[in-house]
Amino acid sequence: MIGIAAVFGAISIFAADFWVKSQAKAQPEVKVVAAPQQPKVEFKTIVVAQAPLRYGMELGRPQLAEIPWPQDSVPQGAFPTIDKLLADGSRVVLSPIEVNEPVLLTKLSGPNGRATLSNMLSPGMRAVTIRTDEIAGVGGFITPGDRVDVVLTRDAGDIQEVSKNAQGAAGSTVTSEVVVADVKVLSVGQGADERKTEPQVANSVTIEVTNEGAQKVALARTVGTLSLSLRSAADASDGKSGLTTISSFGGSVAASAQASAASLVNAVTKDQDEPKFKTVIVTRGDKVEEYKVPSRQPPQELQQ
Repeated sequence: MIGIAAVFGAISIFAADFWVKSQAKAQPEVKVVAAPQQPKVEFKTIVVAQAPLRYGMELGRPQLAEIPWPQDSVPQGAFPTIDKLLADGSRVVLSPIEVNEPVLLTKLSGPNGRATLSNMLSPGMRAVTIRTDEIAGVGGFITPGDRVDVVLTRDAGDIQEVSKNAQGAAGSTVTSEVVVADVKVLSVGQGADERKTEPQVANSVTIEVTNEGAQKVALARTVGTLSLSLRSAADASDGKSGLTTISSFGGSVAASAQASAASLVNAVTKDQDEPKFKTVIVTRGDKVEEYKVPSRQPPQELQQ
């Protein structure tokens, strides 16, 4: 057995050595893969701001620069050269532009134009101004570009539904309703810098509305007090919730008083109508029993 094991062991050693040497002599196949060609990018020049540009500033060559820009991603409305930008005349900045930001046509006035509010209006829209204070203007936190709702507060006692709900309570005919919803703020005071984030208490706010909305705001100014409600940037609802009255907070003062009085009267009446009982003790020998008998008042003639 030992001899047989030695023979097979020697055969295994020679076989393994032969296989290793044959694998070492075999040359591996080398595949040559061509490197992918880099896409060729063509560049053009566009005009960017070399200094911060703010609303109302007139453009000049020292504030502008030309930089290379990929041809396939040139922004719409960009200018290829400074000469083309100023070819027809000087232009005025309508929206803030930061350093190295492309100067686009939508952020500038026309040739030899001015920084007027009409240049900032969308086609078919109107601009109306609302008088505000620290409270009506949301503490000065409203800035150009925000979206707001305009709320009207007035005494609507002439409306039948409001008068019915009020029931004579003092001040209960005061109502509030949204006149226009989700409108854009164009300017606060006389400034129109959309990138100004510091709170600013101003006496007026100018908003962008439709022609119908402008008529509603003009009419609302004459019948009550207007205030602004700042909307979330992600809120896309219409924001109109109808007419809000005192009854929305649980009813008017008069109605609550009448309800309390009626409840008290019902309690007294119920107490008077319920019969009263007295306890009568009956003793039979050593057994004592109690009975409840109604206690009635004798007639008036008997009492006298």
